[in-house]
Amino acid sequence: MPRNPPPKPEETAKYNGGDLLSRIAATVTQFGLAVAWSIHACEIAALLSRNARTPASSALLSFLFQRPNAVQRLTLNRTFLLGLSSLVFGVALRKACYDALGHHFTFQLAVLNEHKLVTSGPYSIVRHPSYTAMIASVMGMVVAQLAPGSWIRESGVLNASKGRVLVRACVLWLSWQLVGMVRRVPKEDAVLRKEFGGQWEEWAKRVRYALIPYVY
Repeated sequence: MPRNPPPKPEETAKYNGGDLLSRIAATVTQFGLAVAWSIHACEIAALLSRNARTPASSALLSFLFQRPNAVQRLTLNRTFLLGLSSLVFGVALRKACYDALGHHFTFQLAVLNEHKLVTSGPYSIVRHPSYTAMIASVMGMVVAQLAPGSWIRESGVLNASKGRVLVRACVLWLSWQLVGMVRRVPKEDAVLRKEFGGQWEEWAKRVRYALIPYVY
């Protein structure tokens, strides 16, 4: 996936410097990845240790679980697979958006110099597919990681007040991001409509929905 440089101040001027998500985009991304990979690492370590039966694996399971035998409850189920499917769909769609936008893609709200209105690929289905992808990815990740049989549910983390507070804080943090993305839609549409005029109007007639076909 391309790592484009952040936009210049004059390129964010039409969005009044962007929103809060724009200003903390890098931190949000790194924090989210760190939390997700930490949880994945705990789950992978638990699964590997479950069958190892060595002193080291027993010590690791005692660290990861309030009751080490709870590792036997780690399992796949429909809820997990539903979340995983949503996550995979979101990642694939996000990659398609990167490919379609190329150097125009930024995490920040901006109209770049020599900006072009991209209307092909996923942008021929909805006007803001990158946000659709992020919503699907985040919701899928949360469902998969909180499903029965997941490490978070079976480890005993939710039995401790600090664990519950941390998990709820992460869910609220992710929910705030998703709400922020949805709130970006009318703002982006207004700026792009002003910037590209008739070209945007024609595109909006062909692609009526912003995030989800036949819904919104």
